Amino acid sequence: MNLDMTNHDRAAIGQRILDCCLRENIRDLLGRARPGALPAELAVHWPQPAQPDWLCIDHLGCGELWLPVRRGAPLQDWSAVGDRWLRREGDSVRLEQGYRRWLEHLASGLDAESLALFADYIEEADCAVEHRRLCREAYSAHASELGEILAEADWGRRLLGIDRLASYLDHPFYPTARAKSGFGASALQGYAPEFAPRFRLNWLAVPRTLLERPSAPPALWPGFAEVGLDPALEESHALLPVHPLTWPELDAHGLPEGCLRAPHGALEVEPTLSVRTVLCVAEPRCHIKLPLLVRTLGARNLRLIKPSTLYDGHWFQTVLETLAARDARLGARYLHVDEQHGGHAAGERHLAYIVRRYPTGLERASLVPVAALASRLPDGRLLVEALVERFHGGDPMAWWRDYLDLLLGVHLRLWLRYGIALEANQQNAVLLFEAGRPLRLLMKDNDAARLWPARFAAACADLAPRLAELRDERIRVDGVQPLAEMFCTITLQLNIVAPLEAVAEAGLAGREALYACLRQRLRACLDALEDEGIAVEEARRFLLDAPKLPVKYLLSAGSLFSKERSGAADINKFYGYSAANFLQDAAPCPGA
Repeated sequence: MNLDMTNHDRAAIGQRILDCCLRENIRDLLGRARPGALPAELAVHWPQPAQPDWLCIDHLGCGELWLPVRRGAPLQDWSAVGDRWLRREGDSVRLEQGYRRWLEHLASGLDAESLALFADYIEEADCAVEHRRLCREAYSAHASELGEILAEADWGRRLLGIDRLASYLDHPFYPTARAKSGFGASALQGYAPEFAPRFRLNWLAVPRTLLERPSAPPALWPGFAEVGLDPALEESHALLPVHPLTWPELDAHGLPEGCLRAPHGALEVEPTLSVRTVLCVAEPRCHIKLPLLVRTLGARNLRLIKPSTLYDGHWFQTVLETLAARDARLGARYLHVDEQHGGHAAGERHLAYIVRRYPTGLERASLVPVAALASRLPDGRLLVEALVERFHGGDPMAWWRDYLDLLLGVHLRLWLRYGIALEANQQNAVLLFEAGRPLRLLMKDNDAARLWPARFAAACADLAPRLAELRDERIRVDGVQPLAEMFCTITLQLNIVAPLEAVAEAGLAGREALYACLRQRLRACLDALEDEGIAVEEARRFLLDAPKLPVKYLLSAGSLFSKERSGAADINKFYGYSAANFLQDAAPCPGA
């Protein structure tokens, strides 16, 4: 093990954690910290020339913490510049470093439940460091195969290769997203996309009386004999796929009576960016989403499949396809994968699956999740640079305008006309690049959207009776704020600001020009909607007039505090209004 690189990984994760704590105002850091210059008597203890800006944090019961910071990040007033700080307690001054010590200070004086959560999060951070190291090694071993992935003739290999490139890149905001808690090194190497594994699924024979499926399974499903079971069982049982990592845990999590384990695996698959969604090697357009007993983006975010999502995801698929067929401004801009088939046994979250079928006719298209845009190719370029060269004549600003018009045109229209806000994060927002065709979106996995029934019914009265089919009550909202918050934190921040910052950091275009273009295209989109007679004032109020924008507080709600302490009703949709509004014309350019 290279100790220097391990220390580098630990420092990188540490800086991300400190930065996120500032962004989410953990323990009222921003409310009570005092900005200023480092006092001269402390500067002698700093091992390098002192930065101009520091925060003095003295309300945690551990003396004074002097943290070097900088202004300029788009979602927060202050950002950490490293994972070191000075601590003064009485006459003693010490240089301290690392996320473990930082989190111990933040946990000081908290209740027992919070202390346990902080301790769990330190373990998650340790896991992130180790997994970052392993994935960095995987990139060194496998990335050379992906240098010409856009030229790959085989559609399925191109799709999977782009997903693999995306898997090497960290989440832009959640600091320990690299951690797959529950995966050891062998599991990561055997089942994560960074390592390009191929494996067979396990199969469970489930009594048909316990299995709920809305349609017949794909033709590629194995037969009973292929998985080592008596074919006569087909009269009473049906086969349900199980991920190999979930297979050993079935008994511990409950196996309904009458279920039989098949002795042989079948159906070769490879993991996609999602990890728990796998591509079928024999039919790359068929993907299967499976429960995994692993936690990502928070210690309580177990990657199981809630049975209701099978039905809600298909509901949004069919509604979005219906809207696209009726509304030409949507129909030209997106397709949706087919998610009609899935199944679950006795309503169990660890015994469920969803099948996704990708549309035909995309042989010439490159499918690029937004998560892949800032991925680095072996030659050092970002993937987005290679995409711009291939599909946009080498003009980054031309691509940026098209990209903004696509995302804003789709999501503002869904919000303001139909009362729908999609949780189409970087993984699920897939771009269709195809020579000779405009940039389009491929949508999938829309089971966690927000929908305002009153607006939806007013826009499409004939579809209103279908609202009763939605199973997760959290989908329905009563007002505009949840729609605006979803748009801000997913479409605007994850899918627009994060790629913008990556493009600017790589020097492909100027940051000020990119933000100016964002403001101009946003206003133009709202003006065009208003010209159609669609009311846009609420969007102008939330996006253009408000001094602060919402930020998703994943660390606060999903890792460090209980719902009772944080007040989060949904750990994946908990917000704080702490981001300066960079959409206002008078706002300083982030990073300037």
